[in-house]
Amino acid sequence: MQTESKLRAVVRICRPEQWTKNLIVWAPILFAKKITEPELCIKVAACMVAMCAMSSTVYVLNDLIDRDADRLHPTKKERPIAKGIIGPGLAVALATTLVLIAVTIGAIIRPSLLLVIGAYLGIMLLYVTRLKKYPLLDVCCISAGFVLRAVAGGAAVYVPISAWFLICTSLGSLFLALEKRRQELVVLDQLAQSHRATLAHYTPEMLNRIEGLILPSLLTCYAIYSFQSVNGPLMLLTLPFVVFGLMRYQMLSTVSTTTASPEKVLLTDRPLQITIILWLLTASIVVYDVLPSIFHNLVADIDSFAVFK
Repeated sequence: MQTESKLRAVVRICRPEQWTKNLIVWAPILFAKKITEPELCIKVAACMVAMCAMSSTVYVLNDLIDRDADRLHPTKKERPIAKGIIGPGLAVALATTLVLIAVTIGAIIRPSLLLVIGAYLGIMLLYVTRLKKYPLLDVCCISAGFVLRAVAGGAAVYVPISAWFLICTSLGSLFLALEKRRQELVVLDQLAQSHRATLAHYTPEMLNRIEGLILPSLLTCYAIYSFQSVNGPLMLLTLPFVVFGLMRYQMLSTVSTTTASPEKVLLTDRPLQITIILWLLTASIVVYDVLPSIFHNLVADIDSFAVFK
């Protein structure tokens, strides 16, 4: 029974629910019109496994370093290391194994992909050991992690990535990180600073002002990215879904504390799930010329009835 409990704890400390963040590695191949090529899809899938292993490494090390502070948190105190189910030795061994898995997969896919994976690990290690103690730098590190996930997806299959897409990814992940800090302030209240030192430098008013800068910038950049897309201005049809998704997320941040965990919002909020699916469908229809073909055929059929030709 004890072995079974420890095995469950090992799975839990890897935080598989967080792996949804690595779905962004599929974005480059989707927008490059190559998602129908099985060989490339296999490489992207393997890249996602590597990034999941590497991100789990960071979660393990973060829990190991923060085990004392986590014991003061109302929910994080149940984490395996904070609770004492997994000791430091096992945690280090698990992190080492995960790194080896990620590096091996990356080398098989494309040796130069290791540069991206290594950059991700380096920035995240700086974050968990030092930079998470500094306001603004902490959320910038989180944003950099999302951007490097997207870069890894493109690097795995030799697909160039639009600079506008990377800017949108950076701003979107900054918004999520800021919302996470907001909810930590709300949930922890007086214990916020003892749990995370950087929270002493954040206030709701400050976060509101920063989000007031981030959100308009994100929407403007996404609109420009869509209008200048190589797939044509019809990509602007995806803009309403982005606007609604951001409004929905902000609404959730005011009525609940779920935005403290973006992955839980993605896995539990049905309106947001539907919005993401509609965005993906619309983007795919535009990128793969389904909508333009339908439109042109419809116009041609209508014009065929013209009296004067």
